[in-house]
Amino acid sequence: MSLVYAGILLCAAAFTIVAVFASVALKRAANTMESFTTTLGDVEQKMNHITPELQKMLKETGRTTDDLNDKLAATNGLFDSLDRMGHAVHTCNRLLQTKTNKLSVFRSPQFVNKLTETLKWGGVVNQIYNRWKNGQKGSNTNRNEQKTGNEG
Repeated sequence: MSLVYAGILLCAAAFTIVAVFASVALKRAANTMESFTTTLGDVEQKMNHITPELQKMLKETGRTTDDLNDKLAATNGLFDSLDRMGHAVHTCNRLLQTKTNKLSVFRSPQFVNKLTETLKWGGVVNQIYNRWKNGQKGSNTNRNEQKTGNEG
């Protein structure tokens, strides 16, 4: 029987050790929960303090964003004008390129030779016309003199 008592004593000792460790663990858990509660209370107070400031900052950010949108909308006309100006410059560049490409035809030796020949023949035709015109004026003067001479 003494063995039975010794076994019960050992079980009672083991139970006591388990109970002590359980109570220590529960005490630590309770302390942690108290610390957690205190920390959450501090966080709550800080959030109550920060939340109105955040709301104020968000409203100010909204006003700033609206103001920025208004100012950007005001610049849309400027950028549209710049776009139209860019298209006009592009069109002028294309026109200038086209005219420049055609200009090379006027610089070719064949064109210069033809132009020189045309100007020479134009000068010859002009001289012939002037001689003919002066010749007609001279004959009209001679006719007038002949009429005046016959009448007198």
